[in-house]
Amino acid sequence: MEHTADLAFEVWAPDEPQLLEEAARAVVAVMTDDAPVVGVATRPIALVGFDAEERLVTWLNEVIFWATVEGFLVAEATLRVEGEALVGEARGEPEARAKLTGELKAATYHDLHVRRTADGVRARVVLDV
Repeated sequence: MEHTADLAFEVWAPDEPQLLEEAARAVVAVMTDDAPVVGVATRPIALVGFDAEERLVTWLNEVIFWATVEGFLVAEATLRVEGEALVGEARGEPEARAKLTGELKAATYHDLHVRRTADGVRARVVLDV
């Protein structure tokens, strides 16, 4: 989607946990030019965010960190929101740094929107490239 910042995308899902999973897939697709990623390894997830926006940014920054620093690419995740906590498990491909075709610095709060709709949850995310 066109945006004055570096890169923006919209994502939607029936609920917040699925929205977070879809957003992670979008970030990995951007970083790998949509290369296939296989979920052969797991990682626990335990993050805190006081609202849906903070959980989304914190989660995506974790996904970016795992990819760029550790070479772990998220393929899918099983997530739950428990109060202010995001917990669950990510499945992905370890040692996959060679699949990275682009670098993302971070998910930002700039122009961030998370909205509940009649169909579920919709978000707009801006990434700093």
